[in-house]
Amino acid sequence: MDVVTNFRTIVDRVKRGEKKTVVVAAADEQDVLAATVQAKQEGLADFLYVGKAEGIYQCAAESQIDISGVEVLDASDSQEAARKALELLKAGKGHVLMKGKISTNEILGMVLKDEDLKKNNQDQFLSHVSIFEWEHRLKIFSDPALNIAPNIQQKRRIALNALGVAQKLGINAPRVAFLSAIETVNPKIPSSVEAAELANMEWGAAIAAGPLAFDGALFAEAYRIKGITSPAAGNADILIFPNIEAANTCYKVLAWMLKLNLAGVIVGAAVPFILTSRADSAWVKFLSIATTIYLAG
Repeated sequence: MDVVTNFRTIVDRVKRGEKKTVVVAAADEQDVLAATVQAKQEGLADFLYVGKAEGIYQCAAESQIDISGVEVLDASDSQEAARKALELLKAGKGHVLMKGKISTNEILGMVLKDEDLKKNNQDQFLSHVSIFEWEHRLKIFSDPALNIAPNIQQKRRIALNALGVAQKLGINAPRVAFLSAIETVNPKIPSSVEAAELANMEWGAAIAAGPLAFDGALFAEAYRIKGITSPAAGNADILIFPNIEAANTCYKVLAWMLKLNLAGVIVGAAVPFILTSRADSAWVKFLSIATTIYLAG
């Protein structure tokens, strides 16, 4: 399999694949509607909106978004919308779940607690994996949205989820950088200690390194100036951040300051799950739809 180096390739491959139906829970949100309509128009997927029907139609009208041709199922509130969305997925009337105007905690809790879904995936460990285009490559980092202060074993699971994404992108021997603020182990910086421990674990074909700082992990010039000796320095494919604050800050910088092509996916759930930030643009939501469907294929 060739390495996927850009989102255009992902979109094109999804178009050629078997069309899936995405069920959107609480769809009354402008950028969600814009992203899903674009995805439908480009032939990526079919969509089914669940939520307050009046609110969905009103949102579409106010935003001048044409949602004709998309079925809308009425629900009294966001919680009922999420419950109905899950029932549709379990009944085989949809393939992918998407978060709309509902809190992450609400919808995640339902996915994790659903006994029928658990039967399909007893060992659920969810993490949020972000993918961005940088210098003609796709780079992966985690976890900016779910795991707040992961311990070392949780960081290993986060890294394994990210490695699964890399494999589906055709990156067979990814370079994994476990990040800290420095490149040497300092007991006063716990993330540096854990990064070194993680780097020394068995990772199959992956090349692991740590601790590495963000600049030394991604930029060859920083790697050269600092004189870092590391197999992943300067050209990491996967960045594992020490906590949600660091990863989320990186996500917001990429999305808002640099405005890079960026997608976020939930990995490890019993169903393919598109979960984006409320503040994400319609374009980021569109790329997240395409990427989640591609990874689920």
